[in-house]
Amino acid sequence: MARQKKMDEAEMLKETEKLLLERGYEGFSFKALSANLDIARSTIYEYYSHKDDLITDYMFILVKKVMAEMEKIKSETTGLDTMKEWLKLFMRYDQVHYMISMRSQLDQSESEIARNRLKQMDGLHGKMFFMLSNQVKKAKELGEVRDDLPNALVASFFFHSILSRPANDENIEGWADKLNDIIENGVRPHKES
Repeated sequence: MARQKKMDEAEMLKETEKLLLERGYEGFSFKALSANLDIARSTIYEYYSHKDDLITDYMFILVKKVMAEMEKIKSETTGLDTMKEWLKLFMRYDQVHYMISMRSQLDQSESEIARNRLKQMDGLHGKMFFMLSNQVKKAKELGEVRDDLPNALVASFFFHSILSRPANDENIEGWADKLNDIIENGVRPHKES
């Protein structure tokens, strides 16, 4: 009997993302993943007994990575600058929002492991929004954000700005800069002084 090829977990997670983005939840399978990784399906089953376990594990790792980068940015910036950098970060990791859109399918999972992972991700999502709301509060204290706007509204506006994607291959950083400009200066033409 031939020996099974050892699996690289980082490569498996990368291929998981690729397949999910290409085929969506319904089109994702261990068969397709094993073909892309050139390994036996049984090798994947050594790590995950259900596709929902793998998908939620991938999503959790991705959200934790974004959270770690948010913490790093927060330690290096303050107020509105932090929020602007976070928007750029959210744009770079826009697949997070796409993965969240699979939530309704994952909520139906029979896997206890997947359901527990979803609860953990809910906690991280809440923490992410709390961090953003706190930065809005700090920006207000610094006079960088209007006091009359509710923190949750401003935080939601930033958080959901990732839904606005360039139609072509425009630079994500440039797109985020434009969104930040709209957030900071509005859409009215700049008045000449």
